[in-house]
Amino acid sequence: MFSYCPKCETGKLNAAGNCGNCGYSLRNKCSDCGHLNIPGARFCGGCGRGMTVVIRAQTFVNRQVSFIQRLKMRKFATGLAFGGLLSFFAFGSMGMQGSHENGRLLPSYFQAQQFSFHEDFAVRFEKDLQSLCRNRRQGEYANAADLHQVVDLLIRHLKPLAQKLNQGRFPADSSSDYTRALHNFSRGKEVTRGSSAMLLFHFLSDFLEFNYRDFPQESSYNDIPRFHFMCVPATALKSLGIDLAQSSEDFGMTEPIEIAQLCNAARTIVANAEIRAGQKKS
Repeated sequence: MFSYCPKCETGKLNAAGNCGNCGYSLRNKCSDCGHLNIPGARFCGGCGRGMTVVIRAQTFVNRQVSFIQRLKMRKFATGLAFGGLLSFFAFGSMGMQGSHENGRLLPSYFQAQQFSFHEDFAVRFEKDLQSLCRNRRQGEYANAADLHQVVDLLIRHLKPLAQKLNQGRFPADSSSDYTRALHNFSRGKEVTRGSSAMLLFHFLSDFLEFNYRDFPQESSYNDIPRFHFMCVPATALKSLGIDLAQSSEDFGMTEPIEIAQLCNAARTIVANAEIRAGQKKS
């Protein structure tokens, strides 16, 4: 026996969720494609568009305005207007982005001379990172221990800065704290671009105090479909100038990542932290 209609309270809903008495439908019909969606659905399961005008407007804004710009507007009142500088340094004169050739990194990518650190915490980080990579070969792939060591270095050197700058959220005490909470994290010996992105994204979400909803569910890579669980982490890192992708078109989510690219992604994060620390001083 099906439930009584919540509208007229006399008719009964059929298997499709429709009331034969008053015409009420439990399902919400998309105005664009006509697909019937469950109550409370934010996006249509047929065409993917927002179910309300507000959601569609928000999606449009997310596509037009980058996370950096929104973060700048949100934090401007409290003095955290570092978005423009972040974009400038991440994509501009510091040359943090490596060169791709047939999905592989060019040899010059491993060179730390692209980065020039000045703050004490950044200089100490670079020293520890170089010690970590001292005996690694060019083109060598990262393993699980490498990923954890790199993220633990970020936590060790940037958490004190976060405690000075942030109002409510701070990085975890170790990378293991993040991996235990991640359902989609690969816990094998091999490290992929996807697992690296997931771990770095969750560290940065605490360090920069952002959330999943701050980024659009539209993918900027050919191999990551819309609304995929990797869409937001990959898009967020790209908008912050942090390059973990296989190429500009394909992320290579299940592909291994070179230790050099992982280290330079960490350096980019520290360089951004220097900008944030400088904005706080000024």
